[in-house]
Amino acid sequence: MNNFVLTAELNSVAGGLLLTVVAIFAVGIAGQLLGGRLRVPSVIFYLGGGLLLGEVGIGLISLETFGAGLTTVVGLSVAVIVFDGAFALRLDRIRAAETASLRLVTIGALITLVGTAVTLRLLTGTAWDLAFLTGALLVATGPTVITPIVSVVRLRPHVSAALETEGIVNDVTAAIAAVVIFEEILLREAFGPNTIIAFAERLGVGVASGLLVAGATYYLLREELLPGEGTRAARFTVLLAAISAYGVADTVSAEAGVAAVATAGLVLANVDIPHRETIESFTEDMTLLLLAFVFVSLAALVDVDAVVSLGVAGLALVAVLMVVLRPLVALISTAGIEQFTWPERLFLSAVGPRGIIPASV
Repeated sequence: MNNFVLTAELNSVAGGLLLTVVAIFAVGIAGQLLGGRLRVPSVIFYLGGGLLLGEVGIGLISLETFGAGLTTVVGLSVAVIVFDGAFALRLDRIRAAETASLRLVTIGALITLVGTAVTLRLLTGTAWDLAFLTGALLVATGPTVITPIVSVVRLRPHVSAALETEGIVNDVTAAIAAVVIFEEILLREAFGPNTIIAFAERLGVGVASGLLVAGATYYLLREELLPGEGTRAARFTVLLAAISAYGVADTVSAEAGVAAVATAGLVLANVDIPHRETIESFTEDMTLLLLAFVFVSLAALVDVDAVVSLGVAGLALVAVLMVVLRPLVALISTAGIEQFTWPERLFLSAVGPRGIIPASV
């Protein structure tokens, strides 16, 4: 009797989870179709659909829905998403806006980090360590939101290259910086040389793991050592490369996985591998599905009461990020570069959305 009751309960839980997953994908795919039809970024519909499925709406998704497994699912999804973004970055595209891109990921990232921390401190009185933790998270402008925008807006190559390069690189540095600062807070250590060393170690682990995985993948693809149809084997080899790079690096050092998949994707994007077009098509399709799942799931878990409790200070922080810090970053990054027209500089000033990395970290 007890076994029967237990089996019934397990079936009920499994059925509820299956219904939830179906609902998430249904909302996500509907968002993609609406975004394409209306020519607006589908992220808007992901967020709206997530809130509808969450406790704000019908209550289908809560923190208990996926349990501890959500962290792993989100991590692996982020691995494929970041890999796909990096895999689209050819060096010749980066060179189209290399000066602006370099400034965006160095001077621009530093301005965003410090500016956000100082603004948060002044508006809310938040402790400096937590203010810098927030600033680190909000440096990221990832491919998860940049790519949908670029795909519906016609841009000259140097503009889209600058935005996509910024998204990939800042995703990596923001994730690692946030974890390093968080650990410093937990250990009650003052920021200093140890912070920089910890950042470099994590970044090094990620880059080394990415290079190793990219090298192994390149060898397997070039020599066609894996059995099966060539195109199918190539697709699954690259998918395995993305999740392997993430898993190995993240096991060694937290959040180093993001650096690993970005490195692997960037390396494989710039070497001669067979079946490139079918691989790109496959990773793009996988990314669309995973983007829908992750954005809808995480949006459903947003604590709206906590957001509302930020009040005027929260709105003021967003306003400073949008109309002060982002334009400042864009103008400094493109200063003296003749290929960027003033309309393009203004466009860069208006595009600084935060993607899945801050949410997932």
